[in-house]
Amino acid sequence: MGFDSSLRPVSEEADHELLARVAWYYYRDELTQAQIATRLHVSRPTIARLLARARQTGVVTIEVNTEGVGGIELTAGLRELFGLQDVVVVPRLGATTSGDETNSAIAKAGAQYLRRYLEDGSVIGVGWGDTVLRTLLALRRQSLSGVTFATLTGGIDAYTTKVSGATNSGLADFIRFVPAPLLASSPRIAQALRREKSVTAVLDLARSADATLIGIGGAVPNATILQNGVVSEEQLRYYQAAGAVGDILGEWYDANGRVLAGDLQKVRVGVAIREFRRMRNVIAVAGGSDKVEAIRGALAGGYIDVLITTEDVARLLMEPQP
Repeated sequence: MGFDSSLRPVSEEADHELLARVAWYYYRDELTQAQIATRLHVSRPTIARLLARARQTGVVTIEVNTEGVGGIELTAGLRELFGLQDVVVVPRLGATTSGDETNSAIAKAGAQYLRRYLEDGSVIGVGWGDTVLRTLLALRRQSLSGVTFATLTGGIDAYTTKVSGATNSGLADFIRFVPAPLLASSPRIAQALRREKSVTAVLDLARSADATLIGIGGAVPNATILQNGVVSEEQLRYYQAAGAVGDILGEWYDANGRVLAGDLQKVRVGVAIREFRRMRNVIAVAGGSDKVEAIRGALAGGYIDVLITTEDVARLLMEPQP
């Protein structure tokens, strides 16, 4: 049986309608592919191809409830233990999984979760870091219409280059970047930048966001903030000696979530992480065993509403502390 010529879309709108119709029959009405093929007078392989295209183009998105992964105690337990609004646990990835693979898996879950806030007129605050960038790039352009992303700090040079060169996307068209460095060259210049209207306009927009997406960095030798040249090895050692377990947006904090004073605080341009406590729906995407203490410290500081992480990290966070 061939593809009925009457079903060949003649426009993008018609193509979308056909994909939506087939997806509805399959996922909502629970018809089999053979039943849909009979109804539409096409072959079953044609229906299979249409369903695949519906997923690829975003007509169909699939959400997976991970509460049963490793037991409901992981999600429910973390919510109760740390007072979180929500937790998403990515299933165990395997002992040999690379950091890139871990970040990609978390980013896919993060993009899926973030889609619930992507509506016409919504504002999403965004931090920086590898997993945050991957999350943004995992969003489909179709879901970005009418959405504004506002960065929480200045100075994401390597980040902006990757966003601007992304193939998905035109993602940069939806982002308002803070026109300033993350770290100014002096406290005096930092103070002046914080008063600039072009800077305050973006930061105030980020503060009002419907949801905020952040990453969490560990106070470890391979920290992203060190690899990107934001801080030096000497500065990292200083904060480690002061008790730092991690950083969010260039602010270092200890195991209790207390932000540590230092020279970087005097020259930093951006939303302070203490402000997250009164902002809405702060979503952290972070995983990897080397970030457990950083994640725990951020949770202790009350900076996060939603945590998206991996099963191994979730289990370690649930372990009693001495």
